Parts: sequence; structure tokens; C-alpha cells
Amino acid sequence: MERPMWVLQISVAVGLLPAIMVLFSSYLSVVAVAAVILCRMAESVVCESDKYMEERHQILKMEKYMFIGGNTVMSEKEMQVNKIIMKDKLAELTLGYENITNFLPSQHFFKAKPKINSSKVFSTLKKIPKGASLHTHLLAGVSVDFIMDNFTYRENVYGCDLNGTFKLIVLRTADQDKRCQWKALAEYRRNDPNFDNWLRKQLSLVVENPHETYPTADIAWSHFKKIFTTEFDLISYSPFFREYIQQLLKELYLDNVMYTEIRGTFMSLYDLNGTKYDNEYFFNAFIETVEEFKRGHPDFLGVRYIHSIYRGVTSEVLKSGLEELIELKRKFPDFIVGFDFVGYEEEGKSLLDFHEILMEASKDLKFYFHAGETNWFGHTDLNLVDAVLLNTSRIGHGFGLDKHPVLIKIAKEKEMCVELCPISNQVLMLIQDPRNHPMVSLMAKGFPVVICNDDPSVWEATGLSYDWYYVFMAMTSRTAGIETLKQFALNSIKYSSMENNEKLNALKLWEKAWEKFLDEMIDASSHI
Repeated sequence: MERPMWVLQISVAVGLLPAIMVLFSSYLSVVAVAAVILCRMAESVVCESDKYMEERHQILKMEKYMFIGGNTVMSEKEMQVNKIIMKDKLAELTLGYENITNFLPSQHFFKAKPKINSSKVFSTLKKIPKGASLHTHLLAGVSVDFIMDNFTYRENVYGCDLNGTFKLIVLRTADQDKRCQWKALAEYRRNDPNFDNWLRKQLSLVVENPHETYPTADIAWSHFKKIFTTEFDLISYSPFFREYIQQLLKELYLDNVMYTEIRGTFMSLYDLNGTKYDNEYFFNAFIETVEEFKRGHPDFLGVRYIHSIYRGVTSEVLKSGLEELIELKRKFPDFIVGFDFVGYEEEGKSLLDFHEILMEASKDLKFYFHAGETNWFGHTDLNLVDAVLLNTSRIGHGFGLDKHPVLIKIAKEKEMCVELCPISNQVLMLIQDPRNHPMVSLMAKGFPVVICNDDPSVWEATGLSYDWYYVFMAMTSRTAGIETLKQFALNSIKYSSMENNEKLNALKLWEKAWEKFLDEMIDASSHI
């Protein structure tokens, strides 16, 4: 009987089954072997990935260690507070990562300041004991609000446009000073209801549209210099001068600063009757006012004075000025600590022009030179070379230092720190965004800096906290926390002009204030 086709197909299949099974078995073996190989390869990839991630971790760990404060061993309380600080820092950074227009330091300070005032990070930074303020200019250290409200409404305050700059002065009568046709501010106000708004702009650089008003550094500096001329005679009035110094110290003290070094020029103080006093009187008045403030604030350690001369003077003027300074330093050895030049570096003479005179003066004076406050390379920034060769104690701004690897090495070996003033650098048009500040790369290599405020009243700031905020948020790593903030404060004591025994005392007082800060932060967080 003929079998159906499907039976034949099954028979053939059955007959071939042993062979099929052998082939299938072989296939399974190949698959198994392949699976083993793939498994081992996967393990190798995992191993390589683990190694890669470990190396990556070590690099970041090493870089964090190198950054300022990175080698700090935190206490239990510091770690607790660090969690609070980092939570707020990361929250603000995340807003910036999502939309750069939310990142406050990259905005111009005039625009960012009102928003910074509402920042949780800024609120914490205001509470931190900051140690010392080491780079503040005398005539730009007190808030515009104080000057407007407390000085310009007093009797006998006059104003006049003198050679294109509005000057303020205190006179018994308008004809007491023959340089100008003086008019009482009360009269200006009667004639112009907007006079106060106008006057405020003579004391500050703050405007609605800073990039339009100050498109270049030259233009910004032109307005900047006039402010000092406007208020010089006003602050030189002896009773105002004492009030002014009290307020300067008060504004620093309220921002948790315990010591300051002020850059100033000789001011010929005067009284209403026209009596003018000499430079010795100026220093006595300054010191007496500081001592009075210290009596009312026993945890404030005091003030040192760094004398400044305009960098455009002749050699003869510089030489006579230094001779007078050296003589005054002998009379006030605990108050006068050294010398610096002031003024727009692009316009003034270089340190090299004066190096012989300065070398002679270095026998009696320490130097605290502004140097490298420029974007040029191989030009104005060469003041850095001479500042280091002249053994400056600190470097003011040092904006161009990152271009000079040899100087970086020498300066670090000589323990010359940079006085970092980020808001000043932004307002005076060296840089728009502090994230790109050249000191970031130097701090990443452990180069020491102290955070300073330079001329806070000119941009309507007070204290150090705004500059600390700029540095902490824009110039430190995402992971930098309380250890870096702590080192900034310690640096301000270490690189100050205090004597060693004074530094030890300052350190003890600071550590006490630091522990109090930690306790208050922990206590506040426990009630949230």
C-alpha cells in the first residue's frame, strides 16, 4: 500500500532525527561557548569600566584636594553645616544650569544685587565670620546711603562744578573758598526736585543700563575717578571724617569682619573756621576714631593703613612723598604698614619706571602693589614682574597673573597672595562673567587668595559678603563647600599685616566666632 505523503515526510524526519540532534547539539555547544566568551568579555568590560570610574574619581578627588581648602579635615559640626550650605548652593547652581539667565553672578552686579539679597547662600555668607578685609579704599568704603542721608543734608554743605567735576565741601560761607562759585545743597534742592537723584549718581557708578553707559574700561574708569574728587573735600571736614571712619568700621563689623587694612591718601582735615591740619593730625584723628570704635566693639581687632600715591606722579613727587611717609611711619609704626600706587594702570607709569626709588624705600617700607589689573599681555601686566621683584607683600587684583607661570611659582614660594576683588573686576570692565575669571585656574592649583571688596560704595555694596558670594558661586567648583569658605577666612588672617602674636590672637577669636556660627546654623536647621 502506498503511504500518504505526510507519513513519508514524518518517516524521513524521524530517520534524520539522530543526525539533526547531533547538529543541534553541536549548535548548542557553540552557543554555550559563545555565551561563556561573551560573559567573560562582559566581565572584562565591567572591570575596565570600574577601573575607568576609579581613575576618574581619583582625578576629581586629587583636584578637590588641590583647590583652596581642599585638604581641610572637617569636624562633625562642619560636616553638618556643610550639608546645609551645599543644599542651597546646588539649588542655585541648578537654576543656572537650567537657564543661565538665572545665574546671578553672570549678570552685571547692578542688575544682580537685588536678587542676591534674597539668596539663601548669600544669607549664610553674611553670617560667616570672615576674618579680615585687606583691600578697601578709604574714600570708597562707606555706603552712599550714609553719605547722602547723614552728610549732604547737614548745614554748611556746598557744591560746585569745578573743572567738569561736581565737588562737595563744608564752608562757613560760600565765599570762604575762592576756587568756585559754591552754592548750598539746600538751594540746589529747592531749585531742582530731582537733585538728590542726580547727586547720588555723582557718588556711585550704579545705572540702569551699565553696558550702555560704560561700554569700555576707559569710560568706566573716567566716571570712577570723578567720584573720589567729588567727595574728597566733604570727607576731609574733620567732624565728618571721624563719623565716616566710624561708619566704615561699623559696616565691616556688621558683616562679621574683625580687622581691616585701608588704602588711603593723606587728607588735609579742616574745620569750619578754615583751620587746616597737617598729616600728623590726620593720623591721630584716624587712630583715635579706631580706638573709640574698638572700645565699643571689643571683638574688633583694629585697622592698619597702607598709604597710596597716584601712579602718574613724577619721580620727584614720589620720592618726596615716600620720604614723608617713612617719617610718619616712625611716628605711627603700629598703624602705617606700607605703600601702594593707585589709579588706572593703563594710564599711569609702570613700577619699572620707579623701581630705583622703590628699591631704596623698601629698606623702610613694605609694599602692597596693585599689579596686573589689566587684560593686556606683555604690556601693563608686566607690573606684576616688578611687584614680585620688589617683594610686594600681597598682589592687588593680580588679574593678569595666570599668564606668567614663572611669576606664579615665585609668588607662591614667597607666600604672596592675591587680593581678589571680583565685583570690582566686573564693574570696571575687566571681565563680564566671573566664571571666566583668571584666578579660578590659579585657585584650582592652590594659589592663595584673600577676598576683598576694593571700592564697595561705588557699586552701592557694603561689607565683604557680595564678593564672597561671587567667588563661592562662580569661581569655586560645584563641590566646594564650607572647607573652602573656612580657608578664605583663615587666609585673610594669615596674609594680613598683623604681627605673629596678633595673628595668633586673631585666630583664637575667629575660631570662637566660627564655632558660634556652626552652632547657630545647626540650631536654626533643627527648627525648620
